[in-house]
Amino acid sequence: MRTTPVRPDVVTYSILINGLCRAGRVGDALRVLDGMSGPDSGVRPDVVTLNTVVDGLCKSGRVEEAVVFVEQRMRSMHGCPPNTATYNCLADAFCRAGHVGMAFELVGRMESEGVTQNIITLNTIVGGLCRVGRTGAALEFFREKRIMWPKAKGNAVTYSTLVGAFLHSNNIGVATELFHEMMNEGHSPDSIMYFTMISGLTQAGRLEDACFMVSSMKKAGFKLDTKAYNILIAGFCRKKRLHKAYELLQEMKEAGLRPDVYTYNTLLSGSCKAGDFTAVDELLGKMIDDGCQPSVVTFGTLVHGYCKVGKIDEALKIFRSMDESSIHPNTVIYNTLIDFLCKSGDTDLAIQLFDEMKEKHVPANVTTFNALLKGLRYKNMPKMAFKLMDQMREESCSPDYVTVDILMEWFPVIGETERLKDFMQQREHTASKGIVM
Repeated sequence: MRTTPVRPDVVTYSILINGLCRAGRVGDALRVLDGMSGPDSGVRPDVVTLNTVVDGLCKSGRVEEAVVFVEQRMRSMHGCPPNTATYNCLADAFCRAGHVGMAFELVGRMESEGVTQNIITLNTIVGGLCRVGRTGAALEFFREKRIMWPKAKGNAVTYSTLVGAFLHSNNIGVATELFHEMMNEGHSPDSIMYFTMISGLTQAGRLEDACFMVSSMKKAGFKLDTKAYNILIAGFCRKKRLHKAYELLQEMKEAGLRPDVYTYNTLLSGSCKAGDFTAVDELLGKMIDDGCQPSVVTFGTLVHGYCKVGKIDEALKIFRSMDESSIHPNTVIYNTLIDFLCKSGDTDLAIQLFDEMKEKHVPANVTTFNALLKGLRYKNMPKMAFKLMDQMREESCSPDYVTVDILMEWFPVIGETERLKDFMQQREHTASKGIVM
């Protein structure tokens, strides 16, 4: 273009600068801007071009450079004062970096310079405050500025941000009030907003309110997805209302949705806790028939469920069947079996499983050692306990307060106070090195 009569204009430069910024090549964009600003270019950057560079700097995390650019390049060099878009971009960058105070200062400058604030300004500050947990301040800011700023009355994004933040802080009352206020203001909730409310209400245990929200969502023309059903099913399982949870499973299937491994794991866990192992067997069969492959969590849930009701033989059968499914047991599953075996007095088998962990390179943790030490204390097998303590040192497995309680109740009684002292000194030495106990 430079070698032909067709000369690059401000649009040409702006397109190139925008493309470079979007590609993360802000340095190249600045060099193009330098060429555009030169005496031979015949064009001068406008506010849109300059704002593109500001946005590129902000999005690449160079917000301080963006501030300098606004003052030195926009204002001083090009005589182009920052506008609403400029300030919004800077405020958003500061909020995302957690510097909400700096964003507030920019809003103050906007007001003092007579720069118009818009809905993006409002949502930026509200979102920034919510992000750092200042939900009360965010709501206060919204209430104040929707009156002061004619072009920033709040929209669906504003309300969604506030509702989500109050639900996250478990303030269900305010979140519900804001949801209804949003609808009264004529802003229709979208599917994400409904999902947020259903999730928050379910987590808070307000299942009837969550179901009412589901009805409202359906009336508005939205459908629940698998994730929404999973959240509801988990909520009813936590409340031991398994009948309703199974109804939701059926409703889910009738809606053409396929339950996933999380759905089945949740129902299996609820049925295990209720002691309904007939339902557990049926559910496991349905899971496999539906082509849903059991996961390590599935096996862990079943192992724990059977152990808890004393059916350790059943738990061990499930544990051994993991090899057939090509799913490897993890530390949690081994710990569950070792703990319940020790409690039932079968310490020898627990030690065999512990040895198996080493063979299969499954890492033991302090919970593993504590379970074994309890079992050994019950059987009064101090020599094996000494070996475990040495192994803990070798593997840099720091004892916790449970370990100390077990040994302090046991070793002084059997005359092993010195060994306990040595172990405690080792514990203190480890802690002094900054290792978390």
